[in-house]
Amino acid sequence: MIYLSYWDLATLSVLVILLGGLLWLNGFTHVKQYWWANVRMVAQLLLMGVWLSWVFYAENWVWVALVGLVMLLAAAYEIAKRQHYRFHKGFSVWIGLFSISMTSLLLLVGVLTVVIEPQPWYQAQYAIPLLGMLLGNSMTAIGLGLDTLTRNSVQLKAQVEAQLALGKTAKQSMQFIREQSLHTAMMPVINMLVAAGIISLPGMMTGQILAGTDPSEAVKYQIMVMFLVATSTGLGTLIAIYVGCRRLFDARQRLDLEQLYKAK
Repeated sequence: MIYLSYWDLATLSVLVILLGGLLWLNGFTHVKQYWWANVRMVAQLLLMGVWLSWVFYAENWVWVALVGLVMLLAAAYEIAKRQHYRFHKGFSVWIGLFSISMTSLLLLVGVLTVVIEPQPWYQAQYAIPLLGMLLGNSMTAIGLGLDTLTRNSVQLKAQVEAQLALGKTAKQSMQFIREQSLHTAMMPVINMLVAAGIISLPGMMTGQILAGTDPSEAVKYQIMVMFLVATSTGLGTLIAIYVGCRRLFDARQRLDLEQLYKAK
């Protein structure tokens, strides 16, 4: 494997700076946010690299669980941040944490104990990277699904209430909005699956090949990850939308948009 120096990365960072200037000249108003996202990415990855190096050698399940917990909480927070309309009292974070935990954690434990079977099964080398890939994709899908659900509930309030007035249940009146939310959430995942192998070489497969793994073996791992991602994003989004819909109605099946507030 050919190792990169920090000077190599610093040289590449010039491209990010120059692109920010080019975007600004063409009317992009979020250049500072773009630059800050890159700075944050570098800091987070460097910190995680140091931390994981220590966790890998420690071989203690407590540290693996702690890393996983931090990743879960961060993913839940980012899900809430992606919503234009959020639930009061931190319920958006709770929905994100619940839906992403019920899918990613269960699938992770299942694949580690039944498919890969490392010894011990919680070995950090396998558990943490797999969890990261599941959380990253699930976070995006769940965030998009919830954002579409809450936006459409606010924008189509009159239509939903009209359906309720005609005698339809809360579930029936929200059918179209649920379908739109699922469509918005799942399309990026479907596009990723369709493009894999022909248009793009996914991250895990590319990393293993660069590290010297036989491409045929790298492909097997990538297919496994894709199956897990497709399942976790779909189930996680279904759970989040179901819980979100329940929260938007009171006990008498009346649309209650007071549960939401507009994010600044």
